[in-house]
Formats: sequence, structure tokens, C-alpha cells
Amino acid sequence: MIYKERLENLISELNERRCDLLQELEVLPEGRLMILKNDGTERYLQRIPATGNRKKERRYGIKKNEDVLNGLIRKDYILKALKTIDKDIQRLEKAASLFAPSDENSVMKDFMEANPAIANKVYRSTIDESAWKSRFGRIEEYHPENMTQTAADGTNMRSKNEVYIASRLDHYGLIYRSDCPTGIPGLYRVPDFTVLRKRDNKVVYWEHLGMMDDLEYRIDNKRKFEEYEAVGIVPWDNLIVTYDSEKGGLRAELIEAMIKAWLL
Repeated sequence: MIYKERLENLISELNERRCDLLQELEVLPEGRLMILKNDGTERYLQRIPATGNRKKERRYGIKKNEDVLNGLIRKDYILKALKTIDKDIQRLEKAASLFAPSDENSVMKDFMEANPAIANKVYRSTIDESAWKSRFGRIEEYHPENMTQTAADGTNMRSKNEVYIASRLDHYGLIYRSDCPTGIPGLYRVPDFTVLRKRDNKVVYWEHLGMMDDLEYRIDNKRKFEEYEAVGIVPWDNLIVTYDSEKGGLRAELIEAMIKAWLL
């Protein structure tokens, strides 16, 4: 259903853009731009149609009034953009309504219902979410003094940025655990997230680093990644690493890109 969600997200983005443009229209000059050409010269007019008590259309020369001229040019663009956005929304809504999921679970569900006699003979690479999560026991006492934030499911986390990453993993229906030991003998590190990748059920670890201005923090993480590499947890295979911005924020588009490229 990920693809349908993408269509719905596009519709939502276009509707937000539409609202922004409509609000901008309210503060732009009245009427429309009119350009008259004669003998190689151009006259720029503000054309105000007859409405209400106004019996006749009015036209004002605005060549020397750059604010009005630019406002009417912007208005012309917005009106054309709104028509395009409305058409795009209609197309996307139709596509979303006709969308048929192609993921294994959806396709195989229909197959099983149509062929119940062989249902128990068909192998399906499904994962029992509860059983998978039970393999990774969360360490609740792992630096509890830093657990000052709470995710939507009630899980305590260290930062708002970790909560955000968790919310995006939830959005895409990914199975994951936070602050859980890897279970690898001799490795005593606890990744921020342990995620089950959708396309092949591979375990991918995610570390989000938030205090890179702290020298001891950087040194500790350098050691951590060396320990990870020693047991086969590496960025080019099964490890995602993201960072806070200089001001402590998060680049949302980067988180989205990581999820789509690595985990779906």
C-alpha cells in the first residue's frame, strides 16, 4: 500500500499548495493584467471587470506602477497554476481510487481465497511481527536519564529526532525495535533502531547521532563503528547513519530518502 500512500501524500501536498496560492490571491491587486500592443509599443493596463454596482469595466494605466504590474503578473501565474493543480488533483484522486496493491501479502491473499485447497502448500515469506520483536528485548534501563521524549506508541526515547524517525518507520509500516541489543556475541552496543527491511526481511541497524560537537561523543562513536565493522555491521550493507544538523534539527527529506532507499 506504500504506492497508494505516496499518491495520497501528493494529493495532500497539492491541496496545501492550492490553499497557499488562494491565500496569496486575496492580497493581490484587483482585476487582471491587460497588454495592448500598437506600433511596436506596449501599454500595461489594470483591467477591472464590471461587477455588482459597477456598471462598466475599468482600465487603468500601470506602466509606472511596478507594484501593481508585478502583482497582476503574479496573479496571472497563480490563476494558471491553480487550474493545473486542480487537474492534477483530479488525476491523482482517480489513480488512487483505482490503485490495486501489488505487495506479496495482498496478492497472495486473493490467491489463497481463490484456491483454498492448496493454501497450506504455498510458501509465503511473511514475518510474525510479535515473534520477530520478541527476539530483540529492549533495555529499558539503558541510560534512562536521557529518555525524555515519548513516541506515539508510548516508547520512551532520547530525542525528538528519534521520535520523528520512529514516526516515519510507523508511517511506512516497518517492523522495528529501538534500543535493543543485536544479540551478536561479544557486541555490547545498542543501536538506536533495529529494522526489518520489507523487500527481503534483512535486519538493518540505524544510528542517529545528535551531539557531534562533543569530542568525547565523537570518539565513542568512532569506537562504536569500529566494533560494528568487526562483526559485519557496516554502512554499505546493513547500517544507516544520520546526524542532527548544526542547530540540532533534522533534515526530514534525508530521513525519507534513507527509508525509501534502504528499508522498503
